[in-house]
Order: sequence, then C-alpha cells, then structure tokens
Amino acid sequence: MHLAKILPCVLLPLTAIAHVTTGQSHRRTCTVKAAGSESTDDTPAILEAFHNCGNGGRIVFQNTTYHVNSVMNTSGLHDCDIDLYGTLLTQWGTNISYWLSHSLDVGYQNQSTAWVIGGKNIRFNGHGYGTLNGNGQVWYDYVKSVSNYPRRPHALTVARASNSVFQGLRFLQSQMWTLSVINSHHILFDSIYVNSTTTNGNSAPMGDLNANWKDNTDGADTIYSSHITFNNWTVVNGDDSISAKANSTDILITNSVFYRGLGIAIGSIGQYKDVFETIERVRAENITYYGTLHSLYFKTWTGEQVNYPPNGGGGGLGCTMTLSICAFLKCVLAVLLTCAVAIDASDISAANLRAYNLSGAPFTVSQCTTFSGAKSNCTSSKFQIRDLRIEDITGSSKTDVVASFQCSAVKPCTNIQIQNVNLQLPNGTLADEYLCGNVEGTRGFNCTGKACEKPSATGGC
Repeated sequence: MHLAKILPCVLLPLTAIAHVTTGQSHRRTCTVKAAGSESTDDTPAILEAFHNCGNGGRIVFQNTTYHVNSVMNTSGLHDCDIDLYGTLLTQWGTNISYWLSHSLDVGYQNQSTAWVIGGKNIRFNGHGYGTLNGNGQVWYDYVKSVSNYPRRPHALTVARASNSVFQGLRFLQSQMWTLSVINSHHILFDSIYVNSTTTNGNSAPMGDLNANWKDNTDGADTIYSSHITFNNWTVVNGDDSISAKANSTDILITNSVFYRGLGIAIGSIGQYKDVFETIERVRAENITYYGTLHSLYFKTWTGEQVNYPPNGGGGGLGCTMTLSICAFLKCVLAVLLTCAVAIDASDISAANLRAYNLSGAPFTVSQCTTFSGAKSNCTSSKFQIRDLRIEDITGSSKTDVVASFQCSAVKPCTNIQIQNVNLQLPNGTLADEYLCGNVEGTRGFNCTGKACEKPSATGGC
C-alpha cells in the first residue's frame, strides 16, 4: 500500500480572533466566536483557536452555528480538550468547485476529506448535541449515484492520532464517508450519532431501494489503524455502517444500532496489486440491525488488476484476518482470512445477535469486487477465508438465504460452522438456504445451492 502521509498543518496567526482566557487551572481556553453570517467564513477563527490552544489547552465552540467554508487541517494537537456545544455547518453549496479542488488527500483509494484532526491525548466532546452538519444534500444531488466521485470529501478524518477520545458527537448529512480513521491507534469513539439521508430521490442508494438512503455514506472506516473502539453508535445511512479496511487490527464495535445500510463490512481489501494487507481481530458485540442489507459481509478484490482506485484495482495480497461478531459479550461469528500461513481462530461462541427485517443474507462473502462494469475472474482472489463460526442468530429477514459464500477457487473458504440460526421470513417460515461456491469443510449446515459468481460491491449478486 502506497499510503501517502497527510501533511502536518502549520497554523499561522490569522486575522479572525478567538477569545483566549486562562482559568485557575492555568489551562488556556480559546472560545471560538462565530461571525453569525452565512457569507462569512468562520474557518479562520476556528484555526486560530487550535493554533493558540491546541497544545495543553481547551477549545470551546459555543451553542451557535459556525459556517465552515474552507478545508481545515488541525494536526499535531497534544493534550487538547475540544468542547462542541453548537453546530459546524459546512457550506458546500456556495462553491462546490472549491471543495473539489481543495479537499485534503487522505492517502488511500484517492480519497479526500474536509477536516483532518490529529495528535495525542485529544478529548473531543459533543455533549450529546454538538453537531457536524456536512450539508450533504448538495453532494447527493451533484454526484447522482456516481460511486466514489473524485474529490468528494469525507466529513472528518482522524489521522495520526493516538490515546484519544471522541464522544457525544452528531453527524448530519455527511458529504461522503462520515468518519475515516487513518494511521491512528488507541482511540475511543463513544456515543456517536450518524444520519446521512436525502430529501429527494435524485439518485438510487446502494443498500436499499428507498431513495432516502445514499451510497458512499459510510458511518466510519478504519485504515492502517489499531485498537479502535466504536461504542454506542447509531448509524442511519445507505452504505457500510462501519467498515474495517486495509491494515485494521484490534477493532471493537459494541452496543450499537444500525439502520438501512449495508451492515458491518470487512474490506474491501486486495485492491492494490501485489500489496500485502491485513485485517485482524475485529469484534462486534451487542449489535442490533434494522432493515440493513447484511449483518456482516466480506468484499475482496479479484486476483487481477482492472483499472485503478478508487473504483478499480485488484490483485492484492493478504494475510491473517480474524473477525468476531458478538452480542452480550458472547461471540457470534469469527472469521480468519489468510494468504500463506495457517492460523486458526478458536474458542469463539455466539449468542443473541439481533437483526430485524434484513433485506439480504445476514452473512456473505464476495470475492469478486472489480472495476465497475468490467468482466473479471470471480474465483481468482488470493485471499482465503477460513474458520468461521456462527451460532444463535435471531430476528427476521426478507430472504430465505442465511449465508452466501462466493469464495475463491485459488483459496477456497474452509472450516465454516453455522448453527442455531433463527431468522423468520414474512410468511412465518424460517430462512434455511446456504449458497456455496468453493467452500470446503462445513459444520452445522449443508450447502443447498451454488453462490452466484458475478461482480459485486455489496456482498451479493
């Protein structure tokens, strides 16, 4: 992976002034003053507050609306408290060409972002109502379902951060992905609300045919990051609820509720030819799904490179991937993805995963992600999925397919165990179909049909 470095920000003194005080604790506090006008950019005042109080200080956004008309890079923070009591409203509609030319590179999949924040010991608190409003309707109308539209920015990127906490934040109508976590370690994201919906039907969403849900509106994505915890999240969107991507390790997702999107995604991975990537020790505990496409799905690129990222690629290499989905601290699913070494996942159980009105199979593997519209060999991926165990899954589904495993002929899926699944169909019967392609060593179920072999970005055909 040629992961480019996000350049550190050099925050220079600006003409807009943030009010600076020093309390009895001798901790400098910068209170950002909003201009109060849509035509006035509050970005200079925000950046000055970070410049003056980003090292050992406190930055306060008052209970008002701040108009953010420019990109922000607030890297290099240290021992910094950020209190957001108001709304940061990103003024995307006034000059969309500016954002297409100025959004900040994140160094992965040719993606970009509106705001980079990074450093050590950051404490960012929205107190349950502090909001980042991406004004995403402008983007939903503009891109009209073009996947990964070039330079369409993420709402917030946490990059090169460590030992930090982000809590009590609300994200409304994010421009694209809501949160990207890159090259960061030991971060807690707690009590976060994400709602990226549209007010019209200009484009069809990815996860649901209802036009209120938009594609490329991932709740969160981890890349080259470790020891990341997502606790108490609510995500309403039309794409991945939370996604663990390249070189994500020790990812924990707990006590969360996901509406309408695709569910938890592992990948895509294997997009960069001959680049070695890994995803290890991903766990999800006590998760509830309402109307999502899946509970969890894999997507790996084919073994051949077709075009280039973000919408093309393939031919990547991979090693070990261990995933568990759990509920009430009891594991529901474990997956090991490996390329050359044989490492097993063991002693992982399942209980009480709640999934209601799923629109697709709860668990799927698609190893046929490829460039849009391109013909490719769907059984050529160099990744192997093995040692998967699912137990005690309950809820309801629109499809009678419990699982669909479209695995690689080069590296078949092996040692898959599924038992005690209780998913009720609208007619009152239970889902009982298991579709398999290149699967070896099943336990607790029999393959009832063959999985389709067609390109897919959403874990199915």
